[in-house]
This record gives sequence, C-alpha cells and structure tokens, in this order.
Amino acid sequence: MKTEDQVWTELRRHASAQLRPGFADRVLRAARAGAGAEAAPSLLGIFSLSAATAMVCLAVVSLYRSANQDPVERDNIVAGWEKIAADSDEFAAK
Repeated sequence: MKTEDQVWTELRRHASAQLRPGFADRVLRAARAGAGAEAAPSLLGIFSLSAATAMVCLAVVSLYRSANQDPVERDNIVAGWEKIAADSDEFAAK
C-alpha cells in the first residue's frame, strides 16, 4: 500500500507531465500584461448595479402580483385606499 506522500508525489509528477514547458512563465506574462487593462469596479459602480438589480426585481414582483391578483381583492384594496384618502381629506379640512 502506498503512503500519502507517495500518492501526492505521483500526482504532482503526473500533473506536471500534462503541462507544456514554460507554462508558468506564459501565465505570469499574460497576467502582468492584462493587469492594467482590467481595473477593479468602483464602489459607485457596484452600488449602481445593485440598485438597478433591486429595482428590476421589485418591478417584476409588482407586475407578477398585480397580474395574478383576484379582481375582487383588487377592488377591495382600491376601496380601502379611497376610504383612507377620504378620511385624511376630512381630517385635513378640520
């Protein structure tokens, strides 16, 4: 039975045989060349994307709920809001 160290050594040897010579150098050169081209996103950009995503999600949920709402329930909600508006107008007039 093989020890764990022997297994890891064989695994590393097999993995290194799969790579062409100079692979690490090519990767490092490519990373250094592309480092200036791709700047990290700004905090404002991240916040803007998050806010836009939240607004889109809220709009989708609102549209889904309004499309699937029972017409009787919708009429009851409208009537309730109309009563609240009338009561607030009456209260403001006093």
